[in-house]
Amino acid sequence: MPMARIYKAAGLVFPELEELDLIGAWEILGSTRRLFRDGVLKDAYFELETCGAEQGIVKCCHDLKIVVEKPISELPKYDVVLIPGGPGRAEAQKDSRIIGAIKKAHEKGAVLASVCTGAFIVAQAGLLEGKKATSYHAFMGKLADYGVTPVNERLVVNGRVITGAGPPASVDVGMKVVEMLLGPEALQKVKDWVTY
Repeated sequence: MPMARIYKAAGLVFPELEELDLIGAWEILGSTRRLFRDGVLKDAYFELETCGAEQGIVKCCHDLKIVVEKPISELPKYDVVLIPGGPGRAEAQKDSRIIGAIKKAHEKGAVLASVCTGAFIVAQAGLLEGKKATSYHAFMGKLADYGVTPVNERLVVNGRVITGAGPPASVDVGMKVVEMLLGPEALQKVKDWVTY
């Protein structure tokens, strides 16, 4: 197998997260590893792990259970951080360990990719102030409370910070991360593979 650039991606996990917010982007990034093993992608792929403030098994809002593999203190070591929303987002954004780790990850150059109300976690970290962002339609207007200009778009990119609208936008967020880090040719191969 040829040498490749391996991008490390972390899925932020917290109780009551919206499963699809995380899983859509996870599937897209994870497919790059398979495509690399099959010889379709030659230069780079993503390896994924879960990261959270709580260790062990975390129950999501629709009862899916996810194992937290790494402590939140390791979040700044990743190239990409996937940030879901969901009912548990309100508590997650109050957790100084989560907010501090997201700030440090951004300072170290990570791409932050939020979906749905995950944008509020990024906003709480102060990384969307004065910028445009999107989120779940029922909550989007409340982004203004953080100095953010809410926009009704499926995807908004501010440098290394991506915000996606509702849960189905998770796939689009994953595609944008692939395009940003692996390039348009790799993106097309991923789209072909997942029938996008």
